Amino acid sequence: MKQKLLFVSALFLVFASQFSQAQNSSRYYLVRATTGASGSSENVTANNKQYVVQQSIGQASVIGTFYDNNYTLRQGFIQPNVMAKIVDVAIPLSLEAIVYPNPFIESVSISFSEQIIGKVEVVVFDLVGRQVFSESYKANQMVNVQFSALPVTSYILKVTANNKQFIKTLLKK
Repeated sequence: MKQKLLFVSALFLVFASQFSQAQNSSRYYLVRATTGASGSSENVTANNKQYVVQQSIGQASVIGTFYDNNYTLRQGFIQPNVMAKIVDVAIPLSLEAIVYPNPFIESVSISFSEQIIGKVEVVVFDLVGRQVFSESYKANQMVNVQFSALPVTSYILKVTANNKQFIKTLLKK
């Protein structure tokens, strides 16, 4: 057991030293570096080389990839651009609504500040963009939505009404 622990510790130290070199922009090792807490990408040119800088949801540490011979070593993770799957670019993000309570236990109420005409579409996505709930409601100034079947985690709520949309992060506790 001690030999295994010693081996893993030595391996960690070797890779940690390589990561510190991989994150230096003057080194040829640097493949990708990410800091942030949203979800975007940007192509950057530095020292006549192209890099992709990405931000990921909830990721506060640097992300890097190191290649050596036949090995690829990655630090951290990158979330897909979830909002691109959720937001309909043909519909404005101008629907004004209040969602409460948030965090919630079983249900949320959605209160609109404008007169609602037609139906209200409520769709909920998990954090990787998979649709986990969808329901249509009659036009009303307040809609109560039951989420008792959803497990405890974070979600992205999309409400569409009056040919406008509203996006909000929800937390089920």
